[in-house]
Amino acid sequence: MGQLWHLAWPLIISNISVPLLGLVDTAVMGHLDDARYLGAVALGATLLSFIYWAFGFLRMGTVGLTAQAHGARDNQRLMQLLLMPGLFALAIGVAIMALQNWLIPLGVSLMGASTQVSALAQEYLTIRIYSAPAVLITYVCLGWLLGRQDSRSPLVLLVVTNVSNICFNLLFVIGFDMTSAGVAWGSLLADYCGLLLALVLVWRHLARFDQQFQLQWRTFSPLAKRLMRLNSYLFVRTLMLLFAFAFITSQSARMGDDVLAANTLLLQYVTLLAYALDGFAFAIEAACGEALGANKRRRFYQLCNAAAIYSIMVAVAATLGFWFLSDAFINMLTTLESVRQIANDHAFWVMWVPIISVWSYLFDGIFVGAAQAQAMFYSVLASLGALLPLWYLLEPWGNNGLWWAFLGFCGVRALVALAGYLWLSHKQAWFITT
Repeated sequence: MGQLWHLAWPLIISNISVPLLGLVDTAVMGHLDDARYLGAVALGATLLSFIYWAFGFLRMGTVGLTAQAHGARDNQRLMQLLLMPGLFALAIGVAIMALQNWLIPLGVSLMGASTQVSALAQEYLTIRIYSAPAVLITYVCLGWLLGRQDSRSPLVLLVVTNVSNICFNLLFVIGFDMTSAGVAWGSLLADYCGLLLALVLVWRHLARFDQQFQLQWRTFSPLAKRLMRLNSYLFVRTLMLLFAFAFITSQSARMGDDVLAANTLLLQYVTLLAYALDGFAFAIEAACGEALGANKRRRFYQLCNAAAIYSIMVAVAATLGFWFLSDAFINMLTTLESVRQIANDHAFWVMWVPIISVWSYLFDGIFVGAAQAQAMFYSVLASLGALLPLWYLLEPWGNNGLWWAFLGFCGVRALVALAGYLWLSHKQAWFITT
């Protein structure tokens, strides 16, 4: 549908800018004279993603309910859905900084990397951890803007933030001759630039409201309870999902620094794909939430069908693109011959990721827009339950076995998400509000 594409294309572009930042960081580290710098940034970024995206519900829990309030034209609730998660994000960010002396050593030790890589990763994290409040409050702003059907502001926000991140990183690493610590400083500065821009973009929306916002406990209390119930499922679901990717990175590290670096390169493409598919998922979150808020049932299913068509098209293009361009992609990111060889030997597995995983991204978008976090929770629980025994059985095959286990993880997640969608549609549970 036209409106869905109108929402989706800015989100696809803005989402792709996020992993492009990771590609630049990887390329900068990959062209240094030792694979340990690339491995350190990979471990540090993975651990930081684990910490930050554990609180990804600050975006996901905000966007669905905000879209429903927008569809119902309820400005009072829109204001509440900005203030409550925003204050919660600030509190969590301060707590993360306060606990860094415990979180960072524990996380690095669990990854099982070499002593040199672990030391560099800890240095990276000690700098980046101070971006926690900025990142988490920006999550809330992104979710709120998307719920308001504004996909242009997230485009501006993410592109500006990530371009500034790239510029800062190049300045510190190339200009100041720093290594992984330079990437950390560049990312820290960019995160706070992003926060300032996010607040400006949100303020532009607030200035259009024609009613004065009033704090009313009788309306805050039930909404807060619904947010807590929704976010509890999203929180645990995100922890499980991030554990799965951290597990892949950790097992790669146990096979050696070169395998870790090679798998990091290949996972960069998986990340690029994920953000592209999430562009449609984000659009469907906002569009479906608005349709449900306005109680437009036919429109809801039309949006789901349109999103499925678009997502499949992107997945097929991504598979074909990696088939033809994997050599160029790998060679662009590193000059280390040993890393290139391992990455090329395992590129075949990555080619199948788009076709297998496209469904989980699509249905996650529908579930978020409908505030059906339980379905997302069960899909990731089932996939994580498949990943660990698969790796136990396939471990003798080394890195090939690890990629087999990862594909199994993606496949189970997609199948359970599809089953959840069919079940909720059969029960018409999308239209039951609590």
